[in-house]
Amino acid sequence: MNLETLLAPLRQLWARQTAREQALLALCGGLIVLVLVWFLVLSPALSYRNAMRASFEAQLEDHLALVGGIERYRALAAASEAEAGSAAPLRTLVGASAREAGVAITRVQPLEDGQLSVWVDRVQEAELMAFLIGLSEAEGVRVTRMSLDREGDGLVRAQMVLARPGGAA
Repeated sequence: MNLETLLAPLRQLWARQTAREQALLALCGGLIVLVLVWFLVLSPALSYRNAMRASFEAQLEDHLALVGGIERYRALAAASEAEAGSAAPLRTLVGASAREAGVAITRVQPLEDGQLSVWVDRVQEAELMAFLIGLSEAEGVRVTRMSLDREGDGLVRAQMVLARPGGAA
């Protein structure tokens, strides 16, 4: 079986139609081809393009937000380092602030990462908190870890690890 034998009945059907019917059938065939091209080729391609554009715009927004966050972080880090207080060693700052606040430090141990482990025995908890708040506000020193034990009459025993921004001892 070849193509001629398959198309022969269609050619005979075409020949039996009037010129007007042939024009209408050709127009219908053309419309069917256009609809198939639209739904099978153009519409999926346009949908894909729009989805990729939306994805790109979302990723661009995420990128810009990330860059903005990095810039804010760098500005805050720079401001924090600028506010870190004096260039005195952390041990000296803690000792001086403790004397001013009336807090007696019983033991100090420097740690490897620039932090300072400090022990305080029998101190009023209000005095201890005032000492820590003053140290934080004046010098930017923060408490990274703390353990408190109550001894009665508002007295506490504390072990804390203090650090300065940037890890400078």
